[in-house]
Amino acid sequence: MGALRESGLTLKLADDRRRLLASFRPAKVLGEADLGLLRGELAEQFPDLFIFEQLLPQAINKIRAGEAFEITIGEVRDGEVQVHLDASKMAAYLHILPPFGGAPVTREQVGSAIERAGVVFGLDHEVVEQSIQAGRADNVLIAKGRQPVYGEDGRLESLIPSMKERRPRLDEHGLANYRNLGEVLVVHTGETLVRRVPATPGEAGETLLGQEIPAIPGKDVMFASGLTGVAPDTSDPDVLVAAITGQPVQVKNGVIVEPTYTASSVDLSTGNIVFDGTVKVQGDVQAGMCIRATGDIHVAGTVEAATQGEATLEAGGDIVVQGGVIGRADSGSGESHVSHLHCKGSFTARFVQNVQIFAEDSIYIDDTAMHSDLSAANQVVVGKEGSGKGKGRIIGGLTQATLLVKAQVIGSPSLTKTVVEVGFHPKMNDRLRLLASEREEWDKKLEDVQRVLAFAKLNPGKLSEETLQKAEKTLVSAQARIAELQDEHEILNGQLRLSDKGRVVVEKTLYEGVEVMSGGQRYKAVAERGAGVFCLREGELVYDDLPR
Repeated sequence: MGALRESGLTLKLADDRRRLLASFRPAKVLGEADLGLLRGELAEQFPDLFIFEQLLPQAINKIRAGEAFEITIGEVRDGEVQVHLDASKMAAYLHILPPFGGAPVTREQVGSAIERAGVVFGLDHEVVEQSIQAGRADNVLIAKGRQPVYGEDGRLESLIPSMKERRPRLDEHGLANYRNLGEVLVVHTGETLVRRVPATPGEAGETLLGQEIPAIPGKDVMFASGLTGVAPDTSDPDVLVAAITGQPVQVKNGVIVEPTYTASSVDLSTGNIVFDGTVKVQGDVQAGMCIRATGDIHVAGTVEAATQGEATLEAGGDIVVQGGVIGRADSGSGESHVSHLHCKGSFTARFVQNVQIFAEDSIYIDDTAMHSDLSAANQVVVGKEGSGKGKGRIIGGLTQATLLVKAQVIGSPSLTKTVVEVGFHPKMNDRLRLLASEREEWDKKLEDVQRVLAFAKLNPGKLSEETLQKAEKTLVSAQARIAELQDEHEILNGQLRLSDKGRVVVEKTLYEGVEVMSGGQRYKAVAERGAGVFCLREGELVYDDLPR
């Protein structure tokens, strides 16, 4: 028999069989009574009951003092169940408290709790049953709502993987990371080019309470209006096919096919070439000749200019010269350039000498740029990865780019005047002004046509079918053009924001006499330097050495 019982402590259930009474009638002084002894008695006689722990110290003190008492020190408790939902009504949790000497939670009680919580969808009956069998559950997830599946946006799927894309593709630093090299891809009439994959409607969701969560359908994509050289497939209007033989070029919301003109060479026997499409020259472009193309210009040989006169190339896309471009310098100075090349895309060549090149995207020279004026909206890169000794040189002339000029060597041991400028491009600001002006015109057209269509909707039959069709076509054209203008505006603004971070990267040697300009600051090299990077720091143009 325990020491506490010998001292006069009695533990018993009350008449209601729910309360545990602790009675003390002093029979023996027990000064060494403590909580451990009392808990031991409770565990031995009534191990399953719920004990009021906060009353145990009071009982021990009275036992030590030999003071009689009778208190309710514990009770029988049945199991309890709770079901609660999260704020989104998309998850329900079950909490089962095991009994203390009482009845365990039943399936009926759990079912009633679930019903009171309002759960009518997504219930996991297996998990509920496992929790009931276990007799306890600590916030167990028993029901999940169905999240809506939002529709996928429509997209255009190229059916010709190697098709080129005529729009800037910039990385997070605003720099293009590709070179437009290779042959002109040619497709033939009837060849499939691109497929329009419609947007999906998505799937509605449902809360645990049975409330529907509407799906948001994806945004559809439509073929742009005015796509040239292509037509819808007669058996599938979501597929565009080539309507002519030519070069396929991916543009925003579609593809165009540019006619391709091929010449063995361009000289006095062929005359100048002006062509609405892509021009491919299998040989050289001789001095004094001119090529103007709305698409790309590909020259397999060289472009020359000698004493007979200048050579001019103008392209609405890229210019690729697999050989080099050799201009004519005025006698004596060696710095005047009379060969001009301009493209709205990127320019690529093996080498250039005594030429003026302007690219609305980027300029890539594999070998050397000598005594030339190079200007690019994005970047000028001279030298390829892994170029050998003597490659990747900018010697003389003026090189300008908004974001990056990179070469292995800039300048020469003979101190040839070489100027490099980054972070400024006046034509970019001019283009932004033109974009704003054109956007204003198209916004006015859109407003007018929307007004016409709104009138037609409110007044059926007031406008002719021809007028309505014309208005709807104008609406589509206006929306497409405004989207194009907005895209170009965002690209240009992004480039302007990055322009103050323009860099000049020298991978091997910077020679004395080279001038570098950025952000209104000028740096003139007064000694030969190794590899480094020019950048603006706290308003000052500095040259940081690169680790060797």
